[in-house]
Amino acid sequence: MISTLTYLIVLLGTATVVLSVFVAVEFNIHRKRLTGDSKRLTHALQWQLLGEAIIGAGTLGFAMAAHMGFLPDWPVWFQSSLRFIMFAATSMTTVHLYKVVRFLNK
Repeated sequence: MISTLTYLIVLLGTATVVLSVFVAVEFNIHRKRLTGDSKRLTHALQWQLLGEAIIGAGTLGFAMAAHMGFLPDWPVWFQSSLRFIMFAATSMTTVHLYKVVRFLNK
């Protein structure tokens, strides 16, 4: 049962990360044809999706490392660095999206 659940988690996690990156790339392609507010918002959403992909990939990495028994071997500084990168990416892209939406609302 646990191996099936882990397999499903890895599948869903991988699909989520791939989907976030795919949609971010699609937004980038469409952004090049846009102007004005649409271009700004699409750019902010692109970065938001990339931040989501980073935190998703990190979460997936931690889950797989724990399942395979590697996590105890990762030094604390390495685990903390990965968590810092994950949270920094998602918080910076969230703040960026918030600022763009506020700017567009003025």
